[in-house]
Amino acid sequence: MAPTPFDQALALLCDEAAARLCPIESVALHAAFGRVLGEDLAAPISVPGFANAAMDGYALRSEGRGVRRGESFRVIDLALAGAASQRLDAAADCAEIATGAVVPEGADCVAQYELTQRAGDRIVVQADVAAGHNVRGASDDYALGQPALSRGRVLDAGALGVLAGFGLVDVTVRRRPRIAVIVTGSELQPAGVSLARGQIHDSNSTTLRALLSAHADTLSMIGPVRDERDRLAAILREAARDHEVVITAGGASAGRADFVPGLVRELGEIRLWKIATRPGMPFLYGRIGDAMVYGLPGNPVSVFASLLTLVLPALRAMQGQASRPRRYGVLVAPLRKSHGRLEWRRGLLSNAVDGRRLILPHAAQGSGMLRGVAESNALLRIDADTRALGAGAVVEVLPFPA
Repeated sequence: MAPTPFDQALALLCDEAAARLCPIESVALHAAFGRVLGEDLAAPISVPGFANAAMDGYALRSEGRGVRRGESFRVIDLALAGAASQRLDAAADCAEIATGAVVPEGADCVAQYELTQRAGDRIVVQADVAAGHNVRGASDDYALGQPALSRGRVLDAGALGVLAGFGLVDVTVRRRPRIAVIVTGSELQPAGVSLARGQIHDSNSTTLRALLSAHADTLSMIGPVRDERDRLAAILREAARDHEVVITAGGASAGRADFVPGLVRELGEIRLWKIATRPGMPFLYGRIGDAMVYGLPGNPVSVFASLLTLVLPALRAMQGQASRPRRYGVLVAPLRKSHGRLEWRRGLLSNAVDGRRLILPHAAQGSGMLRGVAESNALLRIDADTRALGAGAVVEVLPFPA
C-alpha cells in the first residue's frame, strides 16, 4: 500500500482528534496560562467602567466646546486614582487629576501639565484643548456584553490580563489529555549508564517529555522498553486502559523487532500507517480501546519532527484549539532533494533588517543527527513534487516550541 500523502494524513489525525474533544473544566486564573479557552466569553462588565484621565494634568469643564489658549481656571480639587472626585459645577473651576483617576462629573477634557501654567490655585491653559482630550470612556476597552475572547483561544498573558480585568478568579478551559509515552529499543540505555558496544543513550524520552509536558493533563513516561513482544503488548494494553493518548517511539516500521504495528492491529485497529514524509515515513496512527495511539519511528530526529508536524496538531485539536496560521520564510541558500516525498528540514529562522523572515537550512539533516535540531529553531517544508529550490524561494516554516 502506498504511503498516505502528508496533508491527507494530517487532516485525518486532526479530524478524528477533534471528534474526541476533551471535556471542559474550571481552573484558577493564575493556573490557566497556555490553556485553551473552553467557551466564548463576553465582557461581564464595562472596562474600565468609568471615565478616567489618560494623562496627569487638569480636568476641565468645556461644555463640549473645548478650551482655548489663555483661558484661566481655579483648582478646587485633587483627583487621585482609586478615589471619588468633586463635581465641577462652575465652568471656571477645574480639578488636578492623576492618570487613571475618575474624571469629575461635569468635566469633559484633561489638559496635561505640559499645556498649563500654574500660579497658586489658578492655571492658565497654554494651548487649545479639544473636548474629550485625554479622557478615556467608561467602555473604551470593553462594553458590557461585548464579545471578548473566543473558545479555542490559547490563554496567553494578554488574554489572562483581560480576564483579570473582568474580575474573574477562574476560567473554563478544555482539559488536556492524559498521555502515556512508551519509548522502545533494546539498544537504549538511560543517562548515567555505561554503554556496551551497540548501545546508545536514550534521548527520545527527554525530547518527548519536553515537547509534551505543556499538552498533557498527566504524562506517564515508560521505558526504555526492550524489543520483546509480550512485554510490549502488556504495556500497551495497560497504557491504553489508563490514558486517552498513547505515544510510542520506536518499533513502528516493518522489521523483525518492529512490534508496534502488529500489536496495535491485534489489540485495536490501525487507522493510518506510513506517510509520504521525511523524516518519519513509518508513522502509525490507530486506536486501542478508547485510546488514540500514535506510533513514531525511533530515530531521534524522526521523533522530533513527527511530533511537531503530526501529533501536536492532533493534541491541539483534542482541546478545541483554533488552527494556527501557516508561516513562511525566505530561503537563504538553495537546496535540492532526490525523492518524491514531502520533507521537513531543520533550519535557522531569523529576521532581516528589511523585515523579511529568513530560513537557512542546516547542514546536518540525517534522521539520527540531533545536532541539526539543537542548532536550528524551525522546520522548513519542501513539497513532494519539488526537487529544487533556489535562494529567495518562499517556503512554509514551522518554528520549534519555546
